[in-house]
Amino acid sequence: MEDDDHLVVQLEGDLDVVSAGPVGDQLCGLVELGEEVIEVDCSAVTFIESRGLAMMARVQRLANESGCLLTWRSLPLHALRSIHLSGLDEYLRIEA
Repeated sequence: MEDDDHLVVQLEGDLDVVSAGPVGDQLCGLVELGEEVIEVDCSAVTFIESRGLAMMARVQRLANESGCLLTWRSLPLHALRSIHLSGLDEYLRIEA
């Protein structure tokens, strides 16, 4: 979904071994296309495992290197716990 000044991407379901790769590839593709501001809405994400966390770090790194402002929004509490335990909360741009 396009807003006036940024792209909003809605994620849903599990970010696991099956989905993390394709989701990450799609998000990286948006960054590589030159999107300047991307908001990833995670309010419908039901589960994140280690590959999902790794995907988030990979996409964030590419966005940072490309000058894209990438924000992860509305992460469920279970995801925020995993992100905090992994130390990724220091690296990912997360907003409520």
